[in-house]
Amino acid sequence: MAVFPKLKAPRRGRPTGRFTQFRRLDRLREVLESHPSGLALDQIAGMLHVTQRSVRRYLAELDRVTQLESVPTQPGGAHLWRIKPSERGRALLLRRTQAYGLLSTRRIFDMMRGSAFYDELQLVTRQLLLLAQRPVARAGVRGEIPSDQRLEDRLFYLPPPAHNYAQRGEELDGLFQAVADLRATTFRYRHTKDSPAERVTLHPFALVLHRGAIHSIGRNPAGEVAVFVFDRMQDLTILDQHFALPENFNVEDFLEGEFGIAAATRKTRVLIEFDAKVAEEIRARKVHPSQRVATAPDGRIRLSMNVAQIEEVRRWILGFGSSARVLEPAELIEDIRASLRAALERY
Repeated sequence: MAVFPKLKAPRRGRPTGRFTQFRRLDRLREVLESHPSGLALDQIAGMLHVTQRSVRRYLAELDRVTQLESVPTQPGGAHLWRIKPSERGRALLLRRTQAYGLLSTRRIFDMMRGSAFYDELQLVTRQLLLLAQRPVARAGVRGEIPSDQRLEDRLFYLPPPAHNYAQRGEELDGLFQAVADLRATTFRYRHTKDSPAERVTLHPFALVLHRGAIHSIGRNPAGEVAVFVFDRMQDLTILDQHFALPENFNVEDFLEGEFGIAAATRKTRVLIEFDAKVAEEIRARKVHPSQRVATAPDGRIRLSMNVAQIEEVRRWILGFGSSARVLEPAELIEDIRASLRAALERY
């Protein structure tokens, strides 16, 4: 007669492994979200496969970031625990590691300084700092990051210097709200620094933050989709006119990587040869979504890509000096030659 091994019951108590306590907190939040009327301690313990003592500890931890309440079922009876109705669907439980990751990018929105949108983000930043700096419950727990090592000041993403829009906070908020609500805008716009300003009515589809400046992609009354730089917008007004976002709109179609944002449908193939001394730098960076790289036996690099922003590509190539040589297209070759001749005449 065969003897089958006895199945092991789920182990109760503190789970093992990295970040497992945080995963249980995530699971606890999901359980309470899916049971709006509340659950008793023994019910929660059964769902999480932990003891009721652990459930009380997890509830206390969750209550720091999500408002909970204990609801009596009957006088003298057991209580049910639930997320307060006003908090349901709004709370987001973060681990300390996730807070550090978000804090490292907090300067990305410096260009929005002066707007109510920026102030809202600062509120979140302060909450993340409180979470990152809160003392750990137990020292030496695997997967936990100490709070007294100031990691929030040592893990940092430094974006390009932001343009100063501090005096245009209301217009920034207006443009952001127009994009969010799909409302038309009107403003005076200079297409170049030297051209006269003209009145433009725009259906703004998206906002893109690039190299410290704000750009809006949208459609004008003629049906053309174009990119507008916030720096050149004047007297911006939000109209009481809504529009429909095109189903085929995808902001990724307008992103040119290192070369900015472009609405041009025509792309130009560019082929550049780089000396071996800059080959590692070229291989390490993806400057354009379409780029392809080939390496010659002597270490030289050939980079090909299909771009819309030829002028931006020209500036980028000139930055490599004699280490770069354009092979295609012919008009870019001549443009580079003219730029180098003009530079030489200054010396």
